[in-house]
Amino acid sequence: MKVLLAIVGLLALGQAKDLVDYRVALSKTAETPKNCTTSGLFCETCTSLVACMQNGNTYTKENIQTCDSGEKCINNACTDAEDPICDGIADLAFPCQTVGIFPDPFYCNKFVLCVQVKNTLQAYPNQCEEGLGYNIGTGLCDIILPNGVCPQGDYPVPLCTRISQSDHLENKPQEYYTCKEYSTAKDVLYPFINVCPQAQIYNDYTCAAA
Repeated sequence: MKVLLAIVGLLALGQAKDLVDYRVALSKTAETPKNCTTSGLFCETCTSLVACMQNGNTYTKENIQTCDSGEKCINNACTDAEDPICDGIADLAFPCQTVGIFPDPFYCNKFVLCVQVKNTLQAYPNQCEEGLGYNIGTGLCDIILPNGVCPQGDYPVPLCTRISQSDHLENKPQEYYTCKEYSTAKDVLYPFINVCPQAQIYNDYTCAAA
């Protein structure tokens, strides 16, 4: 009964705070262009505004402004508005829950090794060789990616649509995720990944023997 009440409370909290999956928040911000493709202003980094100058078929970049402290370059202007990439959501540290190898929730070609270091769980991010994706089922980088890149919008771990959402990972029923608020990021949900003990299977908030 106490567990059920706790879950209901988490659901109510999520509805009140209007939380959103960090990957959804991230996708709302356009990727920073690496090279000029059209003339005009654009944010080259989170703190620098540049202008693309066109001369025939070539472009050159000219520095226009470095944003003041506390401001970020968003939508081609320096502002104090929130931004997922510049606020660090893109680089949220993987929250290890137990020892093991787990998929990166955002990148299909990355995985995280969680290791016990003294009394602390330490996350060690890793990346597959070029053109290969991480296979949750085998724990290896043995998926050949189409065109060598991760499919856009296809995440290794399902998107969080509500707080306390939970399910096992595809092709790995022993591992599961639970959507929680990430403590150091603003109003975003993160799928915390864990594993059932003794190769048990996860289903509906329960680990049980197969």
